Amino acid sequence: MKSTIIIVTHVVNDAVTHGFVPTAKTMGLEVILITDHKLKHLKLSEDDQVFSPDEILECDVFNPLELIETIANQELQPNAIFSNSDHLQTSTAICAQFFGVPAKDWKVTLKAKNKYLTRQVLNEKLLPNVASQLLYSGSAPALDFPFPVVAKPKEGVASIDVQRCNSQSELERYCEHFWQKNPTTPILVETFLQGSLITVETLGDGENVKALGGFDVELSEPPFFIETAATWNGPLSVEYRDECVRQLLEFGVGLGVCHSEFIITESGPVLIEINYRSIGDGREFLLDNLSQGNWFSTILNLHLGKELDSEFQMNGSANVHYVVAGQSGVIEGTSTSFLEREDDIVIQQQVLKQVGENFTQSFSNKDYLARISVVSPSGENLEPTLQKTISQFDLKAASEVTA
Repeated sequence: MKSTIIIVTHVVNDAVTHGFVPTAKTMGLEVILITDHKLKHLKLSEDDQVFSPDEILECDVFNPLELIETIANQELQPNAIFSNSDHLQTSTAICAQFFGVPAKDWKVTLKAKNKYLTRQVLNEKLLPNVASQLLYSGSAPALDFPFPVVAKPKEGVASIDVQRCNSQSELERYCEHFWQKNPTTPILVETFLQGSLITVETLGDGENVKALGGFDVELSEPPFFIETAATWNGPLSVEYRDECVRQLLEFGVGLGVCHSEFIITESGPVLIEINYRSIGDGREFLLDNLSQGNWFSTILNLHLGKELDSEFQMNGSANVHYVVAGQSGVIEGTSTSFLEREDDIVIQQQVLKQVGENFTQSFSNKDYLARISVVSPSGENLEPTLQKTISQFDLKAASEVTA
């Protein structure tokens, strides 16, 4: 009899549809997808043979009680309940705990997702931290610490609505603009940290946590924080990995995969955010390549209760470059997606916007026109191949869209 895995998801996402679901099928698992966007997932399953869950169910996946009821009503007996969504880690953890399958600590997932709670945990555990304050709509944005600051949604993703503010007037303009769109959402304001950004990618089986590596990340110019490039196991992520992992363990990170971000200040790494799921923006497929196709299966096995293989590691070199649109407009050009191999180097270009599409700039990771990655399992120098591929890319947003 097949083991059953329930994958909980929100919107259609490549990591789920072309990573976790097909991998689970290859592992011989019965795959039940639960989402609040059933029709879109059904259409994709009809059009794309790679994405073929055994069943797609619908409920309010943000509500753990509805998740539990949906699973119980279908008389399912899951062996694992898993989500790769930032927003759904807590509801999934509560649901997994209810059904007695491996579960993350829902209190830790909640504290990781809510960036204000993250700051409180760091204070309580005497870990490196920054001054922070919540602002609410209808109140004056007064701060107890100096500028510059970073303003962001309390539970945001993909650098959306994250902005550096250098003065009180800039913060007031940010708040006014943000609350026009999101009148009930609190804004978290933090002291701006000067330094480089790195990531740490960990796996845990409930007993042991292992750091597999991380990325040295390049960002756009202020006041926004768009990731423009990343190098796997760059010098900073290697140098500071052990200290970053120490902080994550103190925070409570354990079961499953976790993607965390740190700023390397003059006094060492300071945690920016914990994303208690696999890294995104296409880099999960890059890591799958570096692990010889074992990234997704290893993560799923952890949620099936299997121990982390002490020999599991990521070998080689990898770079990723994001082509960012410089303005709103109509997408023009001829570049298309491709996957090529030149000896040991795998080159992948994934076009993310369609020619003719009316694009509106958001000053976030949603502004990517394409991601270009190069990977070498043997550790080849990737820069010449990457720069050649970038130079041949010609999509752009042109002729500004007007209302």
